[in-house]
Amino acid sequence: MRNNTTSHSLREVVNIENPVFKSFEGKYFIGESDLLSFGFNNYAWGALYNPKDSGVNLYFSVTTVTNTSDLPIKSRIYLNSTIPEGATKVTSVTPSNLTILPPPKPKIIFLTGQFLSSKIEGGVKAYTRIVPPSSTLVNEENGKIVIPPGGNILNLLISSAQVLIKAHIAYGFWREEI
Repeated sequence: MRNNTTSHSLREVVNIENPVFKSFEGKYFIGESDLLSFGFNNYAWGALYNPKDSGVNLYFSVTTVTNTSDLPIKSRIYLNSTIPEGATKVTSVTPSNLTILPPPKPKIIFLTGQFLSSKIEGGVKAYTRIVPPSSTLVNEENGKIVIPPGGNILNLLISSAQVLIKAHIAYGFWREEI
């Protein structure tokens, strides 16, 4: 007896998140600040700055704030504000795909500051989140916020407490040639 069943070929289809795809391409980067100190009416901050001559757009994917204190803090996101003076460059930014050699360069600069006494100037205050004590807040945007050359996204850490507060800021982002 002969089998009259028609042969069907199957094609595998896989859905992956865009940040994962950008990691495969070598365009996704991650980095974390050193422990930042603030309090006593001062602020700490971390920013991703897209240099004017970068030739890329910055796609903001995720930020995390790890609050190591026993008090809640606020995490306030600003878009295209003025970067405060006295910034420190974070050197631990790395591609998330470590299989590509030589490793790709981010072209985006991660800057931080602490004990800032003045308010952030310019730009747009996008939103504020509360970070509970001894916890990590994850804020995922998955590329919905796009920063052109010369722009930035800044995360300001705020506490009204009259004690020393310490926290980390981390970012995940990708970049695309213009």
